[in-house]
Amino acid sequence: MLVKLHQDGQKPDHFSVEIEGRPSKIHLEQSNEDLFLDWNSSIDDSGKLKSCVVCRGDLFRENTLPQITGFVIVLAFAGGVAGLLGLVTTWPMLIAMGVVLLVDITILVLCFTRLVCYKCGTRFSKLPIAPYHQKWDADRAEQVRRSR
Repeated sequence: MLVKLHQDGQKPDHFSVEIEGRPSKIHLEQSNEDLFLDWNSSIDDSGKLKSCVVCRGDLFRENTLPQITGFVIVLAFAGGVAGLLGLVTTWPMLIAMGVVLLVDITILVLCFTRLVCYKCGTRFSKLPIAPYHQKWDADRAEQVRRSR
């Protein structure tokens, strides 16, 4: 699994680790520090991540989308409006809308799901995700924020 640490909204370091190996200590290259991981209650019976190995916080499921997604949505909307208004009804417009559609489909195929810790913001990707992890919940995030 790939782990991206977050502190105060910044991404200071990242590392890869095998869940099956469960190392207790990781050396962080960028900060030149050692990080101790808590695996005791972080893995469920099926071997999937249940809670954060850095701070033992709750996790939520998040879909990742490339940054170009917003631009493609605006292009598709503008092309659709132009077509409906009859402003551009030529072959180049049809080809351009086809290209925008292919880019949009490619973006949807390439997005993946990752787990994020409510408490410390650490992101876990490239791992199997248990079905009991839910999407971000504002009430749960508020509870975690108050408990700090």
